[in-house]
Formats: sequence, structure tokens, C-alpha cells
Amino acid sequence: MSQERVFIGTSSGGRGIYKASFDSERGLLTEPELVSDAPKPSWLRFAGNGSLLTTSQPSGDGVPGEIIAFAVDADGKLTQQSRAATGGQNAVAFDERDGIVVAANYLSGSAASFQFSLGGLLTPETLATFDAEEHGPDPKRQDHSYAHDATFSPCGNYVFINDLGCDRIRILKVDRPSGKLSEYGAWLATPCEGPRHVAIHPNGVWVYNINEMGCTIDQLAWDAAAGTLTTLSTVRTLPPGVSKVDVRASEVIFGKDLRFLYASNRVHEDFVVYAIHPETGGLLEVQRLANPGKESRHIAIDPTGRWFLSANQFTDEVLVFPIDEATGFLQPTVSGAAVKSPSCILFG
Repeated sequence: MSQERVFIGTSSGGRGIYKASFDSERGLLTEPELVSDAPKPSWLRFAGNGSLLTTSQPSGDGVPGEIIAFAVDADGKLTQQSRAATGGQNAVAFDERDGIVVAANYLSGSAASFQFSLGGLLTPETLATFDAEEHGPDPKRQDHSYAHDATFSPCGNYVFINDLGCDRIRILKVDRPSGKLSEYGAWLATPCEGPRHVAIHPNGVWVYNINEMGCTIDQLAWDAAAGTLTTLSTVRTLPPGVSKVDVRASEVIFGKDLRFLYASNRVHEDFVVYAIHPETGGLLEVQRLANPGKESRHIAIDPTGRWFLSANQFTDEVLVFPIDEATGFLQPTVSGAAVKSPSCILFG
């Protein structure tokens, strides 16, 4: 029996970070065990030194979010190494590269950078606050900048900040080794699309951006020499005839062998599978499967590439779906585990 360790982050209403074991032969999750009571640890990532990093949002108006670093032992026990304020409210996502961490503060419309030592010490470096006068045309969702994601470019010299409120992906230059951030440029989305997250192909060129409000995926080309993103193509995440009003596209991930891209929709509650053209990177929808739960906040594929997992925030569960390795298709769910308000799934 092959057992894989998995950590589960939670959002509002959750109790903290959970650990479980995943049976990759049968697709079964053990009952999740609480291993940290950090408040609202909605985003999880492993750093290059093996530490587990998470966002955290202490309660109270005006209280800045935090990044917390944990050492992880062989049994999955977490021991706090350090924590540092992000300087803004609701740090929803971050990325780490070569000892530099960059976090996106959603409600504050800013990005914070930190130096991260081998010993797990987080040292704040820069707070980049975006122009408060900039915003998209939707008065309800885009009254100011909303930084939704932070992802290092393939070379690591830039970081992409998905700004849902301003319909753009901001491109920030990262100074090394300090980690200081400076605005360099931006890719502009179609108005009212609301860029949420990106997935970067290992070829270092194709970047797939999912738009929360527009329910679309943009295939972009990254030019490392120029530091620019260019639109190549766009596909919908919703079926024909379905309105994007009040539907929120959520996440986009690659299959293990990179032949397929998977996306999730909330409110409409389904998953979409796209075949990736091996030469152009273009997307072709090949399957759509209903999510029996609600609010798929995050999706993940286990290390074997045989199982697809969904963190259904509003139905308090993580569901497991088999993947047909030949076609990439998702099969109906075979198992799941109860977790209050799951928001992130991390294997390792």
C-alpha cells in the first residue's frame, strides 16, 4: 500500500491546518488530524528548505495578515519556526523561490516580500502598495486593487501578481538577493474578467491564467528577456448558454504528464478538462464533470497522477475523483474526508 502525506489548509470557519494520509492505490484519505491552530491558514506551500509555509489572518479589523513558517518532522508534526506580518489585510496566496517569499494581500491591494533563511526565519523586506485610484469597471467587485495571487516567473527574477480588482497581472521585478520588489510592467486582461490564479508550464513559456469573474482561461506567452506576457488564446470555463453572472471560476492545474489542464467552477459547480496541444499549448475542452459538493476552492492531483482532489469549502469536505490515465477524464468521486471549510490541498 502506497501512503502519501497531505496537508489541508482551511478558511473562515475552519480550525487550522490538518494532516492526513492518502492511499494512492485505492484513493482513500484517512481522517484529517489537526496539526496547527493557525487562524485561517488558507494557502499552503513547501519552501525549498523543506519548511511548510502558510498564510494566516488573525481576527480583528485592520490587523495585518501573516506568513508562518513551520518545520515538518517525519510524522508530519509542525513546529513553528517564525512568523511575520505581511503589512496588508487578507494575505490569500504567496510563492517562494531561493529564499525569497512574496505574498499577495487581497483586501489591501498590495504585495509583500520577505527573505527566508535556511533556518526558517522570515525577515520582511518590501511592501508594494498598488495605486488606490486604479480599479476595474465592476463597482461591486473592482472598487480597488485586489491582489489574488503571487507566482514567481520561471526564471525567478520577476513575480506575477494577479490583480482581480484592476483586471491585470502585475509584473514586479525581484532584486536578488535582497528580495526588494519594484513594479516593472503589466499584462492587461479584458475588462471585468478578474484574473485570479496562474499555472506555469515547465517549458517556461506557456502561462495559463484563470479569470474568476469572466470564467475564462487565457493562454499567455512569457518572454523572459523582455519581461512581458502576451495573450495567445482564450477559452471559457462554462458550457455554452450558461451565464457567468455570479459564477466564480476558481483554480487551474496541470495533469502529471502535462497533456491535460484541469479547472474548477464555483456556483455552477463543475470541473473542466482541457487537452493541451503539444506544439501550440492551445486548450481544447474534452470533458466536463459535475462537482457533487459546493465551492471548490482548490483542486490538486496526487503525486501518482491518478487522483484528483477537490477542497469543497461550503460542504466541508475534500472529495477524491479517479483520473483515467489514457484520456485524462475524471471519474465520479470514490471517497472523501470531512474537513471544516477546506481551502488548500498540499501533498508532500
